[in-house]
Amino acid sequence: MLRVSLVLVALLLSSSFAQAEKRIALVIGNSAYKYAGELANPRNDASDMAAALTSLGFEVIDGLDLDRAAVERKLREYARKLEGADVALFFYAGHGLQVFGQNYLLPTDARLSSEGDVDFESLPVNLVIKQMEREAKTSLVLLDACRDNPLARSLARTMSTRSSQVGQGLAEASTGVGTLIAYSTQPGYVSLDTPGRNSPYTQALLRHAEAPGNDLSGVLVEVRNDVLKATNGRQVPWEHTSLTGQVY
Repeated sequence: MLRVSLVLVALLLSSSFAQAEKRIALVIGNSAYKYAGELANPRNDASDMAAALTSLGFEVIDGLDLDRAAVERKLREYARKLEGADVALFFYAGHGLQVFGQNYLLPTDARLSSEGDVDFESLPVNLVIKQMEREAKTSLVLLDACRDNPLARSLARTMSTRSSQVGQGLAEASTGVGTLIAYSTQPGYVSLDTPGRNSPYTQALLRHAEAPGNDLSGVLVEVRNDVLKATNGRQVPWEHTSLTGQVY
């Protein structure tokens, strides 16, 4: 009985502390690509993740099917709200690619006809992380963005002898202290969509994120096991972390 009481007290204290924290999230889901075809899950993934994060005490800035101008507006709004944040979170579902070892996320109007287009028509992941690490004590980046990408293949064809610099999936990234980057699959691999409402990765995140008493590291272990099972081992979620404490 005493043990149960202590657990309940710990959960209540954790909940009160979480509510006192300033938690800001940017959630983007891009499905309706003009030059890369429609993706089945990202719009639903982002909508459902925004609702879950709101229930967990985050102030959520969200956007669906954003072109380049809209992505920039959302990122500026996010950056302004991050001042003094205890936890900053960024969730993205949609197309992404790596070029020369750097990761980029693609707005719905991206059209990569040449190497230079990457600079003007995509969102560098490092730019988002820079805004988060500048202001927040803890930064969490969740990327469901390793889908098979026809824009990456067409870009590689235009780069001729440099085509090997356009990699499959996303690249491994480094961060500052206090940041975690979670990928839907390991670097250099492609993740899967499903006929259902959500991708295997986001579905698993939604299933475990609201479990009481589970810190983020434990959540991500559960997510990895679920995705491995759902994809028969074809997709292995992966993280890079420099967190210095537990995050609930």
